[in-house]
Amino acid sequence: MKSINLGNSGLKASAVALGCMRIAELDTSELEQLIDASLEAGIDFFDHADIYGGGRCEERFGEYLHTHPDVRDRILIQSKCGIRPGFFDFSLPHILHSVDQSLTLRRHRAGQRRGAAAPPPGYTDGAGRGR
Repeated sequence: MKSINLGNSGLKASAVALGCMRIAELDTSELEQLIDASLEAGIDFFDHADIYGGGRCEERFGEYLHTHPDVRDRILIQSKCGIRPGFFDFSLPHILHSVDQSLTLRRHRAGQRRGAAAPPPGYTDGAGRGR
């Protein structure tokens, strides 16, 4: 699997990411097969968002990581936030809440937060608020 640089972070990730939007619908065996097959194919980059399954997708991914603790240090997890029912919310309180909720659902240890990207300059949420 080809690797790419993630911006200037110094991190490398597989050129293909596994989108985890629908994993809440999988039973435990199907979830394990999906993640295991991804890892065997060289995919080490997993894409999440707080809105996927209302958080259930991140929770299911956390269940996998809890039963496969050796995997966590070999993968990168991306999680997005900001989409709320009917509008976007890129306010600092919402971003911090989403990050903390994501870490809790995935059963991450304290101190694993690596940073958050801000929306581009001039972007506003659905309520007309800027960053």
